[in-house]
Amino acid sequence: MSKVSEILDNKGAMVLSVDINESVLDAINLMAQVNIGAVLVQEGDTIAGIFTERDYLQKIALKDLSSKETRVGDVMTTPVVSADPTDSIQQCMETMTTCRCRHLPVVHDGNLLGIVSIGDLVKRMLDEKEAEVEHLSQYITGTY
Repeated sequence: MSKVSEILDNKGAMVLSVDINESVLDAINLMAQVNIGAVLVQEGDTIAGIFTERDYLQKIALKDLSSKETRVGDVMTTPVVSADPTDSIQQCMETMTTCRCRHLPVVHDGNLLGIVSIGDLVKRMLDEKEAEVEHLSQYITGTY
């Protein structure tokens, strides 16, 4: 089974973030521009939380709060659940299931290496299963 670091090797390590004092409107504008579902929230050089589409729906839209006037730090999810680069895809999926989250920052020795989504993990698992089926098919038919 692959390690989460292998996904980051292919995907890249770019992680978008917003400052804890920025407005929710700034955060959702950034998310919309790059078509992502979450941004990390930073306070200086520290990860203070994560802001997701789910946070927006539950903490802003349903409560009829102003996106322009609400600070992202007031509605972010904290603490941030993270993964280690040596974690397997299966371990990350279990973590996401347990914490009911769809994004995991990958952190090693306090350094942010990237972020993976549930979509990244599912795609990697499907690719592995497809390769396994192809390999077994070749073995069975003698074209191995």
